[in-house]
Amino acid sequence: MEDIKMSNARNQLNYSNDLFFKYTLSREDEGSVYARNTIIERVTGIRVKESTVLNPNLDPGIIGKKRIILDVHVKDEQNRHFNIEMQTTCKGIAEMMRFEFYGARALNNQLKSGEFYDQLKPVYQIIFIDEYAWNNRNLINQYQMRNEQGEDESGYPLILRTFVHMPAINDIVKEKEMQRLNDFEQLVYLFENNEKNDILKSKERLVRVFMNKYEEMQKDDELWSTAMAIQMGEARYRNGLRDSFEEGKAAGKMEG
Repeated sequence: MEDIKMSNARNQLNYSNDLFFKYTLSREDEGSVYARNTIIERVTGIRVKESTVLNPNLDPGIIGKKRIILDVHVKDEQNRHFNIEMQTTCKGIAEMMRFEFYGARALNNQLKSGEFYDQLKPVYQIIFIDEYAWNNRNLINQYQMRNEQGEDESGYPLILRTFVHMPAINDIVKEKEMQRLNDFEQLVYLFENNEKNDILKSKERLVRVFMNKYEEMQKDDELWSTAMAIQMGEARYRNGLRDSFEEGKAAGKMEG
């Protein structure tokens, strides 16, 4: 099974690829802006009036060295301002810690010495992750600070973290037909399954934007090869972790 996954990683770029995700959402053409704003609205409920990507740089010499987080400044229909972080990723203890650190850093970076705390804008983190949540099989889990009774710490939380657990979309498809998925669910299905089950025949605009951008990015040889290299590196890393885990289990049984 792992050999199949490695072969797929080598031969086909995933629609959930970190670099492709940023490429699609960081442009300022009509399709990219629509996809960016729609994802933000579907996940957070913010009615986007304007959105600006703060880090649109796609220099292959830089982007291959670390995971890509898309930083977006948003103004909603009530002229309120928000900072949004968006990314695709794999699960791991270090990754989970990194999400919390980046959320805190995004707050810290907003103020200079002497400025007032009431100037802080809420930070929303949108994380598409390729594993189920540890405690449920929800497609979307939203988190903010609460007490033991589940009551919010504040009516104005500054960090709200949302995980989109991509494998959960397959559970949803088992319960209802593909045609009954909404545009966001179809996009998650595309991320999780690539070209499986005729998803590429979707007429949803959100899905079509990503498919069109996929073809567009293929024309940029350097960017495409960088994305493939990142994908292969991640596949080797994950397989290495799985191999180490299996070896550890086998060693444990022998010692037991």
